[in-house]
Amino acid sequence: MGLSKKKSEMTKNTKLFRQGSFLILILLMLVAVACSLLLGARHLHFKDLLFNSDSFSRLIFTQIRLPRMLLALLAGSLLAGAGAAFQMFFRNPLAEPGIMGVSSGATLGAVIASSFASAAFRETTLGAVLSPVNGGAFLGALAAGLLVTGIAGRKNGSTVALLLCGTALGSLYSACIAIILSLNDTQLHTMYIWMLGSFSGRGWNEVSFIILPSIVSVVMLMYCARELDLLAGGEVSALSLGVNVQRLRLLVIVSGALASSAAVCAGGTIGFVGLVAPHIMRRIFGSRARKLIPLSMAGGAVLMLFSDTLCRIIMPPSEIPVGTITSLIGAPFFISLLFTKRHFGEKQ
Repeated sequence: MGLSKKKSEMTKNTKLFRQGSFLILILLMLVAVACSLLLGARHLHFKDLLFNSDSFSRLIFTQIRLPRMLLALLAGSLLAGAGAAFQMFFRNPLAEPGIMGVSSGATLGAVIASSFASAAFRETTLGAVLSPVNGGAFLGALAAGLLVTGIAGRKNGSTVALLLCGTALGSLYSACIAIILSLNDTQLHTMYIWMLGSFSGRGWNEVSFIILPSIVSVVMLMYCARELDLLAGGEVSALSLGVNVQRLRLLVIVSGALASSAAVCAGGTIGFVGLVAPHIMRRIFGSRARKLIPLSMAGGAVLMLFSDTLCRIIMPPSEIPVGTITSLIGAPFFISLLFTKRHFGEKQ
């Protein structure tokens, strides 16, 4: 009786802790959105926007801050959601979108498009709405995801083969990027900033371009959640419960590649968000995919919004790339995971 009562109290305390953590997460989201909209080289105030006729402040808010906030929110959400799905499928705590070579593939696509897109295309209607960099990054990420899936499929699509292929292809893409930029050094500075990650200069065109693939990728990730929960007990157990592991692998990789491609179109190559946010959410809320994926997306959005705001206010009016902030946070976090003794699968 005493053991049962103690277990009941622990369950109640865990539930209260998670409820409180969820409220804190919502509060952090609201604060992060407000900071992203109001803080920067020029600080804005809601009172002035609502009651004063300061057209310049309204222009900054509607044409710069609002689309930038939406892009940071979407990019953080997509990277974290993809990271959570990859970690659960591979049952590897270090898995994240970059592990599949998707981020490097997106960068290679952007570099190719930026270097070889013709001036005639840039002057067309499509070229005015969709920059070659965004289009190339999107196609490059999707191609990288499909390529690694196809190559690993020749080894029956094993998890080890996927991870090793992703790492090898990522190195190959990086070598190709270095060669192209060395031959076309006029694009070196622009692509260097893009590869470090930045939302500077992005606007409503980018929002309209990524909104549909973002929605599709989120729907696909949530569709995979139930089967990812069944896979937590191992492939043999999942197969006995009716999970088609090969089909699930394809869905996870395609949805993760789609999410990553939309994220890199929003802000370039930004690392570690897909690693840090899912781990924090898993420690707090447990590892059920149906909860973990959306909560990781919320955590990734908060992390990205605060990082983007910080990169704007450190040295105004100059900005530092947002990828440097996430790397400063993520690199120590990654190293700490290498030395942790805690098992990946945690209690619910």
